Amino acid sequence: MRWRLADKGLIFTGSVLLMLMGTMGSIGGADVVFLLLSFIILLYTELKKDEFFALLPACLLIPLVLFLPGSLIVIPPAEYVLFSCKRRLQGNTSWTIRSVLGLSLVVCGALKAGDLKITMSLIFISLAAFYLALKSVRDQKVEEEIRQKYDDARLESLNARRLGEEIMKNTDNEIYTATLKERNRIAREIHDNTGHMITRVIVQLQAIKIINKDEKVGEQLDSVAKTLDLAMTGIRKSVHELHDDSIDLSIGINDIARPLKEKFEVAVKTSIDSPADNKTKNVILGIIKEGVTNISKYSKGDKVLIEVVENVTFWRIKIFDNGENEYKEYDTSDVSSGDEGIGIKNIGSRAASLGGRATVTAAGDGFTVLVTIPKEGRK
Repeated sequence: MRWRLADKGLIFTGSVLLMLMGTMGSIGGADVVFLLLSFIILLYTELKKDEFFALLPACLLIPLVLFLPGSLIVIPPAEYVLFSCKRRLQGNTSWTIRSVLGLSLVVCGALKAGDLKITMSLIFISLAAFYLALKSVRDQKVEEEIRQKYDDARLESLNARRLGEEIMKNTDNEIYTATLKERNRIAREIHDNTGHMITRVIVQLQAIKIINKDEKVGEQLDSVAKTLDLAMTGIRKSVHELHDDSIDLSIGINDIARPLKEKFEVAVKTSIDSPADNKTKNVILGIIKEGVTNISKYSKGDKVLIEVVENVTFWRIKIFDNGENEYKEYDTSDVSSGDEGIGIKNIGSRAASLGGRATVTAAGDGFTVLVTIPKEGRK
């Protein structure tokens, strides 16, 4: 835009020189009006760069120059605007019309100039306006191409960054899933091999104690048996914790919901940003199991939604099916009450074990289980 304003400044300066040459220093009111008209044309077409708005001043200026020779100072600005505006006419029509109008303006101005010096100056300044107009169009085109390439480069960079983040995320997920599978395999091998062997040793030791008659040896056998019991208890606890760690919450939710897909249209939505601890994980999966069991037994609908969302301070679990029911709000706070089903009681007690609360509602549009579990301040 700066170079375009500089070009228009040069053209306007040329119009001022033409005015001074034509008036010989005695400037009249009409000269000021024509000079102001030149300025308005240059300024207005900076705001409205449209071919129709450039053709209109040129068409009006031809008869004006023929009757008012002093208006020839407007010709250079009109020439610049005429050849620097944006094309709207198709093919060669635009160039032909503008060339005819531009040449007509210069010819009319030269015929009415009345002085060779003014005529030559008019032709020179008009040619300069024509050249600057073409340069303006070329520079603007180059600028737009550079801007487009810059935008394309930014878009490609953004897409590459997003692709890299997605690849990294997928890689992290694959590594995490592989780690969970390996933990599960190790837990299973410890349970199947080491645990069974220790159990067999404990049984054999009990048999030896039965047939042993030596009290001193019996005391030693009791000590070994206690040690083996402690070792077996520790192995069971470690295997249980290792197995719990190997369960991915999202995968577990989908595994629980899979049997429903034979009868229902199931949608599982999870938004989990961080791994849940084992206690929270087991409670969430237990609640979903209870909800899935109730749906498979009692639902008369055909659509099921299971949603688990991790928020900043709490977990939200929603289980919904679209079966029609009479309106009822179930009380899940009193697990000793006999009015509710065992499944609903279990949902309420599981949520309460982590300081959360559950609401279960039956209505004409479906059956909804909604549970919130806080991340902190558990009871």
